[in-house]
Amino acid sequence: MDKRFCCDLPYPPVEVTCPDPACVPILRDLYAGQRSELGAITQYCYQSFLLGLRDEELSGMLRGIAIVEMHHLEMLGKLILLCGGSPVFAGGRRRWWSGSFPNYCRNPRGAVQASLRDEMDAVGAYQAAATAIHDPKIQAVLRRIAMDEEHHVKLLQEMLQRPCCRR
Repeated sequence: MDKRFCCDLPYPPVEVTCPDPACVPILRDLYAGQRSELGAITQYCYQSFLLGLRDEELSGMLRGIAIVEMHHLEMLGKLILLCGGSPVFAGGRRRWWSGSFPNYCRNPRGAVQASLRDEMDAVGAYQAAATAIHDPKIQAVLRRIAMDEEHHVKLLQEMLQRPCCRR
């Protein structure tokens, strides 16, 4: 994982104080809900493929962020298992993840703006989840992931200043 695309702090261990099935729906929404890590990965991959035809550097940045999101997905999947759940690709209310969830904007500026909005929402979602879950070990992981999402906000804001995204 390229350190340019994540916060420069270590990740806490992925463990729980005590398995709590009540945490599973909250974690699943972050894992594979409508606005989730799985959605972010697919959206960034799509954008990377599409924008690679116009700007290879921007494409590489989007791919780098996708890889960080994959790490988040892995950590959340492990937490779901540790809490007694199954890391199926569904949100908290068992709504199955769908390929209709990602934003498929083809305009570079619109695509980056959509991802910026999603990252800003993700910061809030992780902070809310850390408040709703009372296990300090899970909270530490969620807060650390939120730091990466805040870093992604900054990276995407910088991307909007690039020539291909100004139009």
